[in-house]
Amino acid sequence: MSEALPQGFQRFGNPNGPSLVLLHSSQSNTSQWRALIQQLQAEYDIIGVDLLGYGKAPKADVEQVEAFRFSDEVPRIVEGVQGLVGAEPLCLIGHSYGGALALKLALEKLLNVQALAVFEPVAFHVLEANEAARQEIEAIATQMDANDPVQSTTTFVDYWNQPGFFAALPAKVQQLMASQAAKVAMDFAALMGEPHKLVDYRRIAQPVLLLTGSQTQQSAKRVAEQLQQVLPDVQVKQLACGHMGPLTHPQLVNPELQRFIAEHAGAQKAEFVRD
Repeated sequence: MSEALPQGFQRFGNPNGPSLVLLHSSQSNTSQWRALIQQLQAEYDIIGVDLLGYGKAPKADVEQVEAFRFSDEVPRIVEGVQGLVGAEPLCLIGHSYGGALALKLALEKLLNVQALAVFEPVAFHVLEANEAARQEIEAIATQMDANDPVQSTTTFVDYWNQPGFFAALPAKVQQLMASQAAKVAMDFAALMGEPHKLVDYRRIAQPVLLLTGSQTQQSAKRVAEQLQQVLPDVQVKQLACGHMGPLTHPQLVNPELQRFIAEHAGAQKAEFVRD
């Protein structure tokens, strides 16, 4: 396409179709949605957002890692999406860190979200301090803070996959992921430090698809359980995969996303006319 896109934004498919916005997990980028994009691009106007510090997006600009918050990430998303689709209604899709961001965008009405599909949004701030799940993820964050970038990335990647997963990756991939360790730490800081409480998510009135994996970690499982209790219009489905299901098991995840999108994404844009 010839249009100028904001840095880290990609656009695919039918620009006159219903709008979809894709938000990826930490240590990833828009390419994690490649198969889904291919399956949907004939009908939908798809915007993939590389989040700060990942893919082709700019780096996060904060002086202290622990000070990073969603409020540092969100304005760029809002400005970029609105610049491309204006006030058009859209369907928002997010995974993990991107799923938690999607919840915030819908809750605060920062975009015209008509439906929301999330795979294990890791909104750790909804967990109470004394919960085992909160203590588990805080222990992981502490280990990451105490290690060098390679050790930190090993802790993070192996936690969300399985022991030895990072060591088995190609050296070039390991180097790239280790170079993003500081942003991963920022993501954790934002997820822990978000001021919204669990009860606040009752205000998300839009239809929500909440997907989880049967082989996920306690922290992600508990967040999903809590959100399920408060979201007013939520469909919940568990799939036979782990937390990284959108990457490892797209054959299970994508059909659920496609079904939900087909049910809830708006009609094509008014100017789209066929004889």
